[in-house]
Amino acid sequence: MIDCGEGTQFRLQHFKISHFKIEYIFISHLHGDHILGLPGLINSMNINGRRKKLTIWSPLGLEEMIDKIFEVSGSHIDFEIVFHIINTEKPEKIFDDNHIEIHSFPLDHRMPASGFKFIEKGRLRNIDSSMISQYNLSINQIKAAKFGNDIEFPDGTVITNKDITLPPKKLRSYAYCSDTKYNDNIANYVRNVDLLYHESTYLDHLKDKARERFHSTASDAALIAKKANAGKLLLGHFSSRYGDLSGFISEAKQHFENVELGLDGNKFSVNINHDENEF
Repeated sequence: MIDCGEGTQFRLQHFKISHFKIEYIFISHLHGDHILGLPGLINSMNINGRRKKLTIWSPLGLEEMIDKIFEVSGSHIDFEIVFHIINTEKPEKIFDDNHIEIHSFPLDHRMPASGFKFIEKGRLRNIDSSMISQYNLSINQIKAAKFGNDIEFPDGTVITNKDITLPPKKLRSYAYCSDTKYNDNIANYVRNVDLLYHESTYLDHLKDKARERFHSTASDAALIAKKANAGKLLLGHFSSRYGDLSGFISEAKQHFENVELGLDGNKFSVNINHDENEF
């Protein structure tokens, strides 16, 4: 999960997403609309019997706030919560396992804030299904081939890996830029990302207000996407003053064509934009 605003639990329930599936939470910054749903979510996890560890990355200060809330309310959390402090002044890798690596990078907001970039790790090779029956491959041989090994038979015959496998699917990447004003550096941090979410609080007629409040316009977000050579741009964090959001698409498309609104419940396919994803 990335950020946890006041209505998080309602949206999880609405879309039938179990909070027991959440193992990691990434908080971009400590403004209320990004964190005030977290104490309630943790409390609900606890009431419903969670015992699995929860890991949270955030700028400095969140752990103290959460601890104080539960201390004052007399609540006891029966599962482990591990907090990691994000360095909001420079990019760094904050998570790495067999499937994904996650980087944080500085945003330009009124308080310390970070964006996040998620990059898939290398996948196993795919077995050409016709080769399984042709060579009567065993389960162990199939597993070995997936890891890039050649297959040797008892009679000494060797089948090279490239003859029985197909290249793995290309890797995908996603970047999340919450509250921030326009900053060229962001384009460097999210370069070549396949899917980019970037806040767009205002339209261009309020560009000065955006700068003053350390927010972005739809055009700002589109310029970042263009400079970063992103595959697709999602706009979000719209000011409540706008009832009709079509203007955000129109203004963004003046600079970047592949753009959509990041609205609740929408699903987006991450199309591969590049052969390699370099941070």
